[in-house]
Amino acid sequence: MLSKRLITGPLLVVALLGLAFLDEYVGTLHWRTSLSFFWPMSSLGIETVPPGAILFLICSLVIALASKELAAVASACSGRTDLRGIPALITCFGILSLYAMWLGGLCNDPKMAIGMLATVLAACFFAALWIASLGRRTEGAVMTALITTGFTVYLGVFLGFFMLIQIDHSVWWIIGVIAIVKMCDTGAYFTGCSIGRRKLIPWLSPGKTWEGLAGGLLAAVGTAWGLSALSAAWLPSEPQIPTWIALLMGFVIGLCGQAGDLVMSLMKRDAGLKDSSELLPGLGGMMDVLDSPLFVAPVAWWLLQLI
Repeated sequence: MLSKRLITGPLLVVALLGLAFLDEYVGTLHWRTSLSFFWPMSSLGIETVPPGAILFLICSLVIALASKELAAVASACSGRTDLRGIPALITCFGILSLYAMWLGGLCNDPKMAIGMLATVLAACFFAALWIASLGRRTEGAVMTALITTGFTVYLGVFLGFFMLIQIDHSVWWIIGVIAIVKMCDTGAYFTGCSIGRRKLIPWLSPGKTWEGLAGGLLAAVGTAWGLSALSAAWLPSEPQIPTWIALLMGFVIGLCGQAGDLVMSLMKRDAGLKDSSELLPGLGGMMDVLDSPLFVAPVAWWLLQLI
């Protein structure tokens, strides 16, 4: 298991860094030399590809992969509910939610942003009810609609906060947030394996320990401190974060990341699953990798609004 993690993990890191460089490059292209399917952006007076174009495509792919895993979790939790077609609905409305938050952020119009997102979620709920009632069935219709809408929020809206972050900041800040989360996970794993004795929540996640949590938070705080220094040197156009604020942000982001991991553990334990899938060797499924960053995204956005 560890050997597979040591292969899959670095590959994901390299891919993430490559996509970040690509995002910066694409941001310099003009509309006439780039894809035009983001057509509403042209009416906003944006001459170059809007910030977050590559991130939007990446998040859309992630939503498509994760929706199937979440539907499988929901199916295992609610055995009588027919969830056929639900992954497609979660994917469709998750991407629309993501797009609504992105476009709303670029418009800088809170009313428009709220209206678009509310419309997408309302349409998602009623579309799920309609799908569930096909064939004149009523059993499980409400549960199906709630599951679909809930997971649409979980994927589309939570990932949408990363889109909002990139509108105001460099994509490297998003990479930094993810790095803090994953360094916390790594620190917690190795500390727990080395000196972990006292179980954190044995009924939910037997492998987690208080010692592991402490080691993970120390890793998160140290990573945040290091990244704040790098940001000051390499990203002079970005706000400079004082050391004490960077340390506090590292602690909060690390703690919320661990909470996100526990939320996914709760879902999997309810479903009787160890991993959400076997998509990523050694790491599990897309949701096993995404659980912490998803939970952290809105927290990170709010923290960055305060600096």
